[in-house]
Amino acid sequence: MQHIHRLLLFLGVLLFLASCKEEKIVQVESGFVLTSDSLSYHIKEQFDKWTVLMCQDQLPYMDTLEHYYSQRDYSPIWWDEITGDSASWESLRKTIAHSTTHGLDSLNYHLGLIDYYKNLVPEMKTSDKAYRTLAELELILSNMVLVQYADIANGRTDPEEVYGYTYMLPRNNLKDLELWSYLEQNNKSQFLDKIHYGDTAYVELQALLEVYLERKEAEENQTIDFSKYPKLEEGDTAEVIPLIVKRLQGKMLPDSSVLNLSSDTLVYTKKLKSVIRELQEMYQLTPDGIMGFKTYKIINASSSDKINQIQANLERQRWFKKPKKGPFVYINLPKYEIEMHWEDSAKSRRVCIGKNLPDNYDAMVKEYTDSGWLYKLPRNMETPQIASKISYLVINPTWTVPYSIVKREMWWRLVSDSTYLRNKGFKVYKGKEEIRSESIDWSKVDKEKIPYRIVESPGPKNSLGTVKYMFGNPFSIYLHDTPSKSAFKRTQRAVSHGCVRLEDPILFGEFLMQNSKEYDPDDFRIMMGYEPKDPERLENYDPTDTLATIQELEETTSINLDKRMSLYLDYRTVYFTNDWKPRFCYDIYNQKRLILEALNN
Repeated sequence: MQHIHRLLLFLGVLLFLASCKEEKIVQVESGFVLTSDSLSYHIKEQFDKWTVLMCQDQLPYMDTLEHYYSQRDYSPIWWDEITGDSASWESLRKTIAHSTTHGLDSLNYHLGLIDYYKNLVPEMKTSDKAYRTLAELELILSNMVLVQYADIANGRTDPEEVYGYTYMLPRNNLKDLELWSYLEQNNKSQFLDKIHYGDTAYVELQALLEVYLERKEAEENQTIDFSKYPKLEEGDTAEVIPLIVKRLQGKMLPDSSVLNLSSDTLVYTKKLKSVIRELQEMYQLTPDGIMGFKTYKIINASSSDKINQIQANLERQRWFKKPKKGPFVYINLPKYEIEMHWEDSAKSRRVCIGKNLPDNYDAMVKEYTDSGWLYKLPRNMETPQIASKISYLVINPTWTVPYSIVKREMWWRLVSDSTYLRNKGFKVYKGKEEIRSESIDWSKVDKEKIPYRIVESPGPKNSLGTVKYMFGNPFSIYLHDTPSKSAFKRTQRAVSHGCVRLEDPILFGEFLMQNSKEYDPDDFRIMMGYEPKDPERLENYDPTDTLATIQELEETTSINLDKRMSLYLDYRTVYFTNDWKPRFCYDIYNQKRLILEALNN
């Protein structure tokens, strides 16, 4: 019996020692002792009675955390970090600061408030206050690391809140969040970096960000004052020329060849012009070698400007990722380029997009709102970001002129010249009835209630050219040919009323025929009045054969696709070439600003 009593006593001691090992103890400067077990009680109490300085809407994971902590009897996760282990605390701070490598500001995760709470504990006069403070800090930390995880995985912002109804791309890069698993990771930074590991564009943007963060630390940002020089051309003499050369050399722009320039002359030399033209082409500006506002902006751009641009594009990448597998159509609006992706290859061609708003548009909105002259505001013609599917095309299309264009751009011609519409190939309809345009006294028509439709007849001079490609969207946007081919020679091609003009509408139609069971690419070419490409078919081709199954179309004709073609209109001001060299686009719609404001809200 005595033997059994000693054995039970021994087992009791072992259990006591084991419980002591599990419980963590720390003594604060005020002299009292804190234990992890006692903190568990206060953590549980925090879920019932929130006393923290932060609002609960800034702590979105309280419900998730309550479930998580209840499964671990409310034992703290961050005991070592918040009770004085400097190595653990520094590791935690580095994890939160690691958000910078993903283009996110670590201040968004309340490091300052976290430091404030941590420094309060040693000053507490009672253990009860110390426990409450530690419990609040515990849950703030848990919330913040989960917020950081979600931001890096799926984006900190909602594109529909940033851009409103003009953003229609899918959130196709969303990740399933493993919240509990993340809380238990020892190396959280490594876990975060693996989230986008297979996304080459994201990883390359991160690497580019690292380059410019290092440059920012090293550079001395001295802005050049160009106020005396609205523009500079070859042969001009200006005191800013040496400063321009030195600044370009410091940035290695456009490449290392800039080091061959001399900074000892005030003359805008032929060699400098060559460098400026390369720089302009790199940034999607007209490469004419004439320096003006936009070129000056690039020259004066600091690493901070590039960092902001990369941060905005990282957020875009978290929203939407370009598909890897064709067929599909992808348009990068600020690059002014359309990509046609077959299953095993791709081709690109130039496009023109909608005109950008004036730089002072926000000020104009305020001015005209206050004065009641909102009708004077310029119409927003910027091409929206859309995901849709091309369902059909129209050969020899007509064009019904939007009333906004009639009122803003055609009205004075209608009033002053009764033959204008007939001479330009337009017809006028009232309901379904055609009206002689010369019979209308436009000066007596209410400009705000126009009872007529103005329709441009089909033909090569039609504003839509000879073919248009249709896809569902609420903006009446489509892709089309154009008789105005000269715009494609420009580097900046934001010239349309919102639709996308195609440099090579015939190649695009050939591309779409892979989704037609009835027609092949050569059928489309013949219907458009072009010879077939297939050598055998070309040998037997006779455009005058009126009995041929496929002939050139002269009437307005719609052709439906049996399978709709996926289309994406995106906006990326940082992109990569096929060999992953980075390129920056001029932010023609100034959209970076909206993302950065939302990221740092």
